[in-house]
Amino acid sequence: MTDRLTQLQICLDQMTEQFCATLNYIDKNHDFEASGNGEDKMADPQATIAPKEEFENTIDELSTDLILKTRQITKLIDSLPGVDVSAGEQMNRIEALQHQLVKMEDKKIEAIKQKEELLRKVEGMILDFTIGIADARRPEQQPEKESGI
Repeated sequence: MTDRLTQLQICLDQMTEQFCATLNYIDKNHDFEASGNGEDKMADPQATIAPKEEFENTIDELSTDLILKTRQITKLIDSLPGVDVSAGEQMNRIEALQHQLVKMEDKKIEAIKQKEELLRKVEGMILDFTIGIADARRPEQQPEKESGI
């Protein structure tokens, strides 16, 4: 899982894309309206105008998506660690976490030392065991016969 700042950045990027998609939809599918009294309605034969009901439903959906994304961003912002916490409290928390980190690092170093010591003991036991097996399999040396020459 990503951290909250990365999630916030992703949400902001998504919201920007939603804004662009919404504006693009409106630009490509809107109907023309007269801007004042007595003016004729503009028309563009190249335009793809969505039916009024479909256009409004799509705008409602796009608006709802933007509202939901805004709420998600607000929730992420509210969950950030600096909200409603003074600078002194944040520094105390950082110092406590640093102290905890040093303790954990000391435990890690001690565990590594224990692992290395156990590894040396096991290697020694394996070596003694293999030497014992090798010695047991060797034919016993017979005393050389004295020749009477």
